[in-house]
Amino acid sequence: MSNEKKSPGVGYGPSSPSSSRTPSTSGSGATTTPSASSTRCSTSASSATPTSSGEASTPANPEATALAQVVAAADYTERIATIAERIAEARDQVTVHALLTEGVHALGAEHAVFVSFIRDNADLSACRFMLVCEPGWCQRYLEAGCFAHDPWLAYAAHHSEPIPARSLSVLDAEGQRVISLAMENGFASAALVPAHSGAGHSRISLLCLGSTQPGFFEGEGFGRFRLGARLIAAELHEWWLARIRRELIVRARITQADLELLRHEHQGHSSKRIAAELQVSKSSINSRFQRMNMKLGVPNRRLAARLAVECGLLIG
Repeated sequence: MSNEKKSPGVGYGPSSPSSSRTPSTSGSGATTTPSASSTRCSTSASSATPTSSGEASTPANPEATALAQVVAAADYTERIATIAERIAEARDQVTVHALLTEGVHALGAEHAVFVSFIRDNADLSACRFMLVCEPGWCQRYLEAGCFAHDPWLAYAAHHSEPIPARSLSVLDAEGQRVISLAMENGFASAALVPAHSGAGHSRISLLCLGSTQPGFFEGEGFGRFRLGARLIAAELHEWWLARIRRELIVRARITQADLELLRHEHQGHSSKRIAAELQVSKSSINSRFQRMNMKLGVPNRRLAARLAVECGLLIG
């Protein structure tokens, strides 16, 4: 058993033979991205203690019902699609949390944790949490240092396929401890639903859905369930990215002119070429980059462009 600390950059795969089982550690877990700078790709309200958005919602344990029965409802897919659409249109976090709670119940789960984090970054201040479970569990999770050893986050960092958590092969003691803590707090059975943004983005989200019924997500019906769960997770992920993007623009006072410079840098253009296209001097371009670097809290223009890509500022 290894005592080496792992960040969510450690790769865990399903226990099937076709999946990779070779972990790739990130050393101390310190990020190599500019997200650790004074201006993070994150909200200022975050802290090392995750809190629920609005009132913590811990649904009453419903009568035992198999997942196959839940997903067989005629309006199952329609209800979930409607909730996903409303998440995309939501204007504030309280509304999104209420919709997440509604979505958890519609999917057939009892509890959920949604977390958005940066791959290979163990800095909790860059994480975003939304809870539909007992908040005390997350407090114990943090106090026990589980974030750096969480095999579920590790799976999400490198995989996009929704799976029952039990299909992961977790052999190290730290990872097993994290799972045991979850099982003791309403996640006797769990489903892991990652959400990614594609190439160039290191922010990843995981929607973890739980049931107090052992084996709930391992039975029939998971195929239809995963389609709905993936839809909810994707909309939550996109909502958080949009919020993070807006907050970065406001906090760093990013202008359209700044974005134009960042696009040029992302495309590998030199100051000379940028100056020629914008019809200004090379020294003016360099000065503008220096000012922008200060606003973003990064040491150079390359990292400024990288931060802009990770936060979705350069989409399109």
